Amino acid sequence: MEAIDFDTLVVEVLSRLPAKSICRFKYVCKAWCAELSSNQFAILHCVCLNKSKNRKLISLNDMSIDVDNVISGKIEFGSTKSICFPFETPPLSLRFLFSLDGLLLVYCIRKLILWNPTTNWYTILSEDYPIHRYAHEYDTGAIYYDQSNDLKVLHIKRRYNNVFASVYSRRFGIWRDVEFINSTNFGSSSYAWSVGTLSAKTVYFIVSQCWWVIGKKFIVAFDVLSETFKLINFPLTRDLIPSQGHLITLNRNIHMFVVSEPEELIVELFKLEGEVWHKVISFQNSQTVSFQSRRHQPHIMEYNTWILMSDWGHMVTVKLTDEELHYLQDVDTFNGVNGALFIETIIPPFS
Repeated sequence: MEAIDFDTLVVEVLSRLPAKSICRFKYVCKAWCAELSSNQFAILHCVCLNKSKNRKLISLNDMSIDVDNVISGKIEFGSTKSICFPFETPPLSLRFLFSLDGLLLVYCIRKLILWNPTTNWYTILSEDYPIHRYAHEYDTGAIYYDQSNDLKVLHIKRRYNNVFASVYSRRFGIWRDVEFINSTNFGSSSYAWSVGTLSAKTVYFIVSQCWWVIGKKFIVAFDVLSETFKLINFPLTRDLIPSQGHLITLNRNIHMFVVSEPEELIVELFKLEGEVWHKVISFQNSQTVSFQSRRHQPHIMEYNTWILMSDWGHMVTVKLTDEELHYLQDVDTFNGVNGALFIETIIPPFS
């Protein structure tokens, strides 16, 4: 039998192994440690894992940070495991701002942290939060790669009724300011920002006006190549009816659940093509459930059911038919304040 050379072993075998196995193989010898610790191998390993439809769901609960297996869009029963955060802190004091390639952008008590929950590696990106009169819901952000394959972190801050945006380079370890959209008042306390959702080379945010009578919604899009912002229309199911949106990425295409109330509970799924939203599914089996019983549940598929949060504080469940489940099972990206999908990688949060 012909011997396998080391390069072939790395590309064809080691790159397909779970992240925790890679960490153990680093102890084989110095050559293996150097190769498996390289940025090139980390990217190759991540590409192989992304081809799989299997993901992990991390969720925050009262006393624990739990991780579940998600297989073809459904949570695997009995797979829950609890993990530890690098700092001793109540789980619900954390907030997930973004997830990409096994890295999570996390707000943690006046700190902005880039964290790999698989290896528990982390780096503190910022500690410039004010001590008083500050709500961490005012911040959001994203993780992406630029044209030179440098991992970047977008941080959107709202201070003094203004929006400030800056970008962090993992390669150089520095922040740089970027210009936000002129003539908008999205920095005021009457607006709420969602977490970001990456699709292709664009990150999308939902900006919601908090006043119930008006209830205006906007989509803010950030182009990661030009590092510029623009506005996209929000799809309303009916004129003047306030709606709540939930962004997800399906097969690398941005989609949005839209929940409309209060006269009649309507849940629809839209897909963005160009700058126009097209309705792809209108769900018939929707109902509200107790907010208190599911208040920490992230918006994710569980037992063929998608769980959503409405503007009015209700939890809304959508029971999926086989056809709807088939369409939704290929979820690439989900980010929520209390939960996020990720893959187990060895991507480091630091250079």
